[in-house]
Amino acid sequence: MYIANKLGLEAYGVGADPRKYVGATYRETREILARDKDFVKCIFKPNPTYLGDTIPVSGNGDVTNDNE
Repeated sequence: MYIANKLGLEAYGVGADPRKYVGATYRETREILARDKDFVKCIFKPNPTYLGDTIPVSGNGDVTNDNE
């Protein structure tokens, strides 16, 4: 909600079922680590790395099809 507000987006919060689901501890731990990683990246601002040529978002998308 905070991020949406800061970006000028209209967003609504919805309550969720408070019960525990199978694997919830794993997902919660993963989310905590992901937030920590993003926080550190915001501080140090590393240069982005790309694994290939830039693909334009315009066009019909054939460039992403397998060449078979």
